[in-house]
Amino acid sequence: MNIQTAYFGELEIDPTNILNFQFGLPGFENEKEFLLLPLEENSIFQVLQSVQTAALAFIITNPYDITTNYNFELEEATIHALEIKDEKEVAVFAIVSLKETIAQSTVNLKAPIVLNTANQKAKQVILNNEDYSTRHLISSESKEG
Repeated sequence: MNIQTAYFGELEIDPTNILNFQFGLPGFENEKEFLLLPLEENSIFQVLQSVQTAALAFIITNPYDITTNYNFELEEATIHALEIKDEKEVAVFAIVSLKETIAQSTVNLKAPIVLNTANQKAKQVILNNEDYSTRHLISSESKEG
């Protein structure tokens, strides 16, 4: 299967790699199928590319690579919707807003994307935690290691 992408032109993809967002993403409710594509080799950033709309792609990262103090509990409804049976099946991503420099760039810790890697079901969840911001500066802390 071939799709058009925002950053890589036309790509041949394996349909089994498609992530399924049952309710889409907030603001993009009709966009239900996405792919994870590496931005570049050995980068902590990836591209969450819509299968349906070539121009719709988000830069994402593992928030645990950005911040040292990030944790949250998944609600039962999310666990049920994603059919999560074991925490080892869970991957978490955060959407990045790239600015002119990495120091000015931010990551959305308030609304992480949760993925069940066993069945490719995903959902963006909105956390009820005031400690997390939608615009957490990537440069606001340095993570060693």
